[in-house]
Amino acid sequence: MDHDHSGHTMPMPTPMPDMDMPMVRCSMNMLWNSQVADTCVVFRSWHISGWVTMSLSCILVALISIFYAYLIHLVRNYDRRIAYSLYVDSRASTSSGSGRRETLIPPIPTGYSAIETGAAKNVGVYVDQELNLGYLHSLSLSLQHRIARAGLYALSVAISFWLMLVAMTYNTYLFGSIIIGAFIGHVMYEGDMDVSSVLSPSGAKGLACH
Repeated sequence: MDHDHSGHTMPMPTPMPDMDMPMVRCSMNMLWNSQVADTCVVFRSWHISGWVTMSLSCILVALISIFYAYLIHLVRNYDRRIAYSLYVDSRASTSSGSGRRETLIPPIPTGYSAIETGAAKNVGVYVDQELNLGYLHSLSLSLQHRIARAGLYALSVAISFWLMLVAMTYNTYLFGSIIIGAFIGHVMYEGDMDVSSVLSPSGAKGLACH
């Protein structure tokens, strides 16, 4: 029996599209290094192949570090704004409705009127010990404020841990970018000092991670 295969062609296997593409190689360094090529920043897709990509990566890491300093500054000012609003509302609610003062919050001395004037302009509450604001204790926040504070806190945690992962590359250039960004951010957003908080015994703080 004659079988004619002249009209049939055997299909040739098609090569995979990524067979000819070079594999991205990420070096894992557990010691301090100054490697440039084949350095990956947290993700495999963030691959550094040369000095150009390293320079761009260092600039981006420094900007993220500066943004982290701004975020901490934003959270602090937001808390001050909420605290000032709660303080004003508490004084208004306890002093209204009767001629007799029935509140544990002492009256504000004349010399400390800056709490209601200058503090409002600076969006901050400058607390002096003579005000004895400890009687306020903790006040309940609205759901909107709690969600906003939780969102800012979660974002700050995410950025701080991301910067920690970048530092764990042990790369001189990436680690230096974090330090430079932290320095610039501190100069830009930490221009004020709460003197009473710093001089109080509870105001001391030590070194801490991001």
